[in-house]
Amino acid sequence: MKTILIHDETRIAEASALAYRNLLSLRARFPWMPEKREDEFVPRIEWMAREGRVYGLIEGDTLIAFLGWFKIDEFRNVGAAAFTPDWCSAVSAPDGEVPRLMGTLVRRLLGDLKEAGIPIHAASILSANGALLEEFSLLGYGRIVLDAAVPVAELIGKTGPGTAFPREPGPGGLNVRAATGSDAKALSELDASLARHVGAPPVLMPDTHGSTEGEWEQWLASADSLTFIAERDGIPVGFIKADPPHFDVSWFVHGAETMAICGLYVDPAARGLGAGEALLRRLALAAADRGYTLMSVDCETHNPEARAFWTRRFEPVTWSFERRL
Repeated sequence: MKTILIHDETRIAEASALAYRNLLSLRARFPWMPEKREDEFVPRIEWMAREGRVYGLIEGDTLIAFLGWFKIDEFRNVGAAAFTPDWCSAVSAPDGEVPRLMGTLVRRLLGDLKEAGIPIHAASILSANGALLEEFSLLGYGRIVLDAAVPVAELIGKTGPGTAFPREPGPGGLNVRAATGSDAKALSELDASLARHVGAPPVLMPDTHGSTEGEWEQWLASADSLTFIAERDGIPVGFIKADPPHFDVSWFVHGAETMAICGLYVDPAARGLGAGEALLRRLALAAADRGYTLMSVDCETHNPEARAFWTRRFEPVTWSFERRL
């Protein structure tokens, strides 16, 4: 068994085939995930080999595992890091062999990062890869972000994963409506409260801040976005927003059918009234009206309120890990 750096066309094609098998294992569990072709992985791994590093393990002349990373200058507001996307790691071996094979690649990667002075490595691993998830945990990595998804139909009229959803909001003068440009100031204030929550224990995300009133005005004017606001007795107490997936959302959920949630907040004083569920239901109905069939979301795993809300309603697609050198 030998560790190599992958650059050439043949090895990139082999790595793409391994990565494609990851997708097939995910789609076997969740058939509603967007379809992708094996050749769609090729340009991504070519880019990684050019802009970062892609390590491979060969046995004889066969590629049996690979792992890639590229440098991010400002990672989660803490500085430089190396990042392994969910499409750039795979092992073709029984689960019992995963620790030995991936451990070899991670050892090489961490050694290169230490030499380069890059203090953080983060990696996104598909939820279907149980052996890889376990190995990264045992290698000293902690989970930091969850990417999840669910068919829009489940949010509208079916029982969602682990919860009877939807249900009617409780009493308390709660109303949910589409946000307009005149709501920009109220939304910026709610967003600032969300930023304070994310910056406080236990999340402790550094340098957190919400969007400004002007940024909210631009967001609300976009034809691609959806935003709903919850009011209690006429006072804004929460919001939800979504648009098509951006680069920081798991590539495996990207597709013309996907609407990605990128913000949800309910004032603590208004929780327990069903505001979060009401906001999510209205968003799902609006997404369906626009022809979207899949809803995705990502959240900090160390945000207990968010994690509890989303994991009761959505299925994990990718878990992201972080290790500090």
